[in-house]
Amino acid sequence: MKHVVVQSDLREAEIRPPRLLNRFRELSIEDAREFFGSPEGQIEVDCPACGQAGAPVAFEKNGFKYRLCATCGSLYVSPRPTAARLADYYRSSRAAQYRAEHLARETSAARRVRVIHANAYWMGRLVDEAGKSGSRIYGDLGTNYPVLFEEIAQLGLFDQYFSIEPFHGLAESCRQAGAVVAAEAPAGLAALTAFEQLEHQFSPREMLDRARGMLAPGGQLFLTTRTASGFDIQTLWDKAPYIYVPEHLNLLSIEGLERLIEGAGFDLIESSTPGQLDIELTQAAAAADPTVSLPRFIDLLLNRRDAEAREDFQALLQKHRLSSHVRIAAMKKLLTDCGK
Repeated sequence: MKHVVVQSDLREAEIRPPRLLNRFRELSIEDAREFFGSPEGQIEVDCPACGQAGAPVAFEKNGFKYRLCATCGSLYVSPRPTAARLADYYRSSRAAQYRAEHLARETSAARRVRVIHANAYWMGRLVDEAGKSGSRIYGDLGTNYPVLFEEIAQLGLFDQYFSIEPFHGLAESCRQAGAVVAAEAPAGLAALTAFEQLEHQFSPREMLDRARGMLAPGGQLFLTTRTASGFDIQTLWDKAPYIYVPEHLNLLSIEGLERLIEGAGFDLIESSTPGQLDIELTQAAAAADPTVSLPRFIDLLLNRRDAEAREDFQALLQKHRLSSHVRIAAMKKLLTDCGK
C-alpha cells in the first residue's frame, strides 16, 4: 500500500478565503441549531469506523457531543441528526445555499489550480497504472466543485461522466461541465470519486456500500476527508475552529478509515495524509483564540523557529500519516462477501 508526500506552497487563504469561510461557518452553526436543536430527530450511533459501542464524550461543541472511540481512535458525533434531517438541511438551509452561490463558485478557480487538478491527476495516474478495464465510465459522488469534470475529461480515460447527487444548487454547473446528473450512476463504473464527503455522512459505511454497488469489479474508489489522527486536530481538539456540525460528523482515525474501507469490500491501494496546512491552521487558531493553550514544544516550533523548520515538520507529518487531510484509493474486490 502506498503512502505519499506532497510538496507545494499551498496556503489556506487561497482555497478557503477567511471572509467566505467565516460566513459559511456562522451560517452552518446557526442553521444546525435551527434544524437539529431539539433531541427529537437525533439518534445515538456506535463508532462509524469500527462499530464499537459506548465511547465516552471527548468534548461538546455548539451543543453536540463528540465521542472518542477507545478501539480505533475515531472522533464522531452521537447523538446525531437522522439521515432524513440531514437531507433536509442540505436541501434547504441557508448554509447550503451559501455554499452553492458563494463558497463553491468564488473559490472554484483557486481550488481548481491548487486542489482539483492535483486530485484529478492522482486519480488518473492510479487508474492508468491499473491498466485498461472494460468500463470507461466515471462518477463523482456528492459533487461540490463541478470543474472537476473538466479536469477529469482532460485525462482521456473515460467516455461518460456522472455527477451523483451534487450539492444543492450545483446541478446545472455539473451539466455545463459535461456530466450527467443522476440520483444513481449505472453499475459498472471504472472509477468513482467522493471528495470531502465522508465527514458529513450519517453513515460512512452506507456510503461505501453504495459506492461499491456502483463500481465494476476491480473499479477504483477515491476519497478525501479529514482525520482525527491529524496534527492540528490532535493539538487544538475542541478548540479547532473549523470543526462543526453537520459538516464534521465523522473525524475517523487512519486506523478506523482503513478498517472501515476494507470491511466494506475494498482492497486499499493508497492511504496517505498529504496535507500541507496543519501547521498554518494550528498557528492561526492559536493566534485568534487566547483560550488555546499549546504544548510547550508546539509553541516553540510555531513561534520561535523559522519557516524552514515548520515546513520540515509539515513534511514529517505527511511522511508518517499525521496530517489531518487524508486521501485514500481503494479497489473493489473481485470477489467479496459483502453482498455485491
